[in-house]
Amino acid sequence: MSAIHVISESLNQIHLLPLQDPPPSPPSIPEISAVAPPGNQMLTRVVGYFMWIAGVCVLGLFFGGIIASTAGRLYDHHGSGRRGAQMIVSSLVLAVLLGLGYTLITAFAAGAR
Repeated sequence: MSAIHVISESLNQIHLLPLQDPPPSPPSIPEISAVAPPGNQMLTRVVGYFMWIAGVCVLGLFFGGIIASTAGRLYDHHGSGRRGAQMIVSSLVLAVLLGLGYTLITAFAAGAR
């Protein structure tokens, strides 16, 4: 008997194995209605204050970078000019992160409802 004959015979007998019952389906999870916790308005107000403070800080960093960069260029102080340029770029990156963070948090909060 050749190896090919043994393989074909074993493949032909695969259908002779008894079928098993399918596994039982898991119980379904009941729908939960989300209710805002007490004091939610105060928490929303505090988060709004922090967002406002963060926005003012980013704007301050941007305009401070413009002032430092301009002063460094006017008075030929290369360290101040370079630091001002770094402040401008970092304020732009922080503004993008602030916008993305706010968008993601509101998207997750809307999805939880």
